Amino acid sequence: MTCFQIVQLDQESKKYIMDTSTMSPKSYYWGFKTDTITVGMVEIEKNNNQFEIKPTTPVSTTMAAIIVQPIVKIGYDVIKRLFIKNNLSEQVLLKLLLFAISMLISYFAILISLKVAHKKADKWIPKNSHKYTVTFTTIKKSNGGVYPLVGAIFICLLFFLGLNNGTEGAFLVINGIVSLFF
Repeated sequence: MTCFQIVQLDQESKKYIMDTSTMSPKSYYWGFKTDTITVGMVEIEKNNNQFEIKPTTPVSTTMAAIIVQPIVKIGYDVIKRLFIKNNLSEQVLLKLLLFAISMLISYFAILISLKVAHKKADKWIPKNSHKYTVTFTTIKKSNGGVYPLVGAIFICLLFFLGLNNGTEGAFLVINGIVSLFF
C-alpha cells in the first residue's frame, strides 16, 4: 500500500492516513515549483495498526535470484526469437509501438495497484472517519521531478532502436520496469 503514509505528530496526537495519490498539483512531480501542495487525509484511531508495515519472513537475495533466473531466461529467449523470426528489428514504427506498449503496461499496472490499495484501505478505514484536505506550503524549491526517469527511458529507447539482433527485447523489459517508477 505504497500510496498511503501514516502521519502522527507525536505519541499523544491523532493519527492520520495520507493518500499520496491525491496530491495536487501533479505538476509538482515534474519538478515545477509550486507554492502549495494539497493532499487528502483521513483520521483513524490511534490503535489502528492495519496500515503499519508488518514484518515478513524475507526471501534471501540468493533465493530470489535462483527463482527468477529461469523465468528471465525463458522470457528473454521467447522475445529474442520473436524479434528474429518476425524480422521486427528492421521495422522502426513497430518497434516504437512496442516500446510505447511496454510503458502502457506499466501505467495500467500502477492504476490497478492503486485501485486495489484504495479498496483495501476503504475496508480498513471506519465509515465515520473524518476526511480532510490538507494544504502544505512548499519552500519553493524544485523536487527534481521525474527527469532522471525520463532520461533512463530515453536511453532505453536509444538502445532499443539501435540494436538489430533480437536482443533489443531485453530493453522492452527494462523500459517496463523503469516506467513503473514513472
